[in-house]
Amino acid sequence: MKRIIIILLAAIPALTYTSCKLKYTTDNITEKIVEPHYPTITLKGDQFISIPVSATGTYTDAGAQGLDDNDGKIYDLIPESAEVDLTTAGFYTVIYSFKNTDGYGSTATRFILVTGVDSATDYTGEYRRTSNNSPMNVEKVATGLYKTDNVGGVLLPSAFALTAYFGLIDDSTIVVPEQPTDAGILYCSNSFLRTMTDTTGGATTDTTISWIVRNPSFGTAQRTFSHQ
Repeated sequence: MKRIIIILLAAIPALTYTSCKLKYTTDNITEKIVEPHYPTITLKGDQFISIPVSATGTYTDAGAQGLDDNDGKIYDLIPESAEVDLTTAGFYTVIYSFKNTDGYGSTATRFILVTGVDSATDYTGEYRRTSNNSPMNVEKVATGLYKTDNVGGVLLPSAFALTAYFGLIDDSTIVVPEQPTDAGILYCSNSFLRTMTDTTGGATTDTTISWIVRNPSFGTAQRTFSHQ
């Protein structure tokens, strides 16, 4: 009889423990499946802007707003990075980051060209790649700042006729900053602009633009374009 009592007493806590464990797993754990979804960041003003080189002064960004796609609330954002030197020509970036209430984040970048080019300078026009005669249209956006519709000079029509922005920081140096495109992030290296003038009146007779496109969809050839 004593042996039976001992066994029953040992079984009671085990049953109690099992009962508590089952109650915990069914009553206190809530499973939530969240599909990846990302908030929207809207820059105030243009994504690409141009500012002349200045001996003094500081840059103040126009700002950005983040829309949380969960609660619909809009938040004013502070730049994560905003180091713009107005005394030195070049391309600079202002970066914004924002996460929604589920922890998914987005980023947005503004590109600031600080340029020493004269405001009257304009290289707008049609250019053709020297190797295949494919057209590339160049449009002036602001002082020293341009947009092209076929940065790689690919034969048309093509899904890889990509739009890209570039800037002249002086009369011959082109910068094509790392930027988003339909084929992913793209930038150019070994970039330059050359002009030819006649020996009498000094008028420009030809302008060439040249660069190497850095993107997985392109090779490493130097791509040169001549103004038409």
